[in-house]
Amino acid sequence: MIIPDSDQIMRWLSQLSMGHYVCDQCHGIHIESLQQLEGVSESRIFIEDQGLMFSTELEIRPSAILALVSELSRLNMNYPQLKIFLDIVDDALPRLVVCDFLYTQPGITLTQFQVYLEGTLETTRQVMQDAEQMGWLMAGDDVSGDQAVH
Repeated sequence: MIIPDSDQIMRWLSQLSMGHYVCDQCHGIHIESLQQLEGVSESRIFIEDQGLMFSTELEIRPSAILALVSELSRLNMNYPQLKIFLDIVDDALPRLVVCDFLYTQPGITLTQFQVYLEGTLETTRQVMQDAEQMGWLMAGDDVSGDQAVH
């Protein structure tokens, strides 16, 4: 059993043929399969003291905030392995943050990491489909006046 560090996670991602990269703006390992999807602003794994945190941020239309807030409990109930919350910062579009955490202190194997990664990717995609069906996601061609929250 291995307590993985950033280098180990990147080796495992390579072994699993999972495209990834580290940008110069954060210490997260970006996951290309989600990062490239429309509506996703960030999708990355962070190596923390106690384990791995997988976080995906979806850009939300400001006009969808109230509807989304009313559905957060349902989303968190439907996806109990995830923590789903809304992040609103004044100078940016609101984001729906989808997180999963894996404790690694006792050590994990490549197989355990693979099961965690595949499960998190799948359930995150399901959350994205829900958000898309509800009309919450910012579309790439959405150039309406929907950008200001005020």
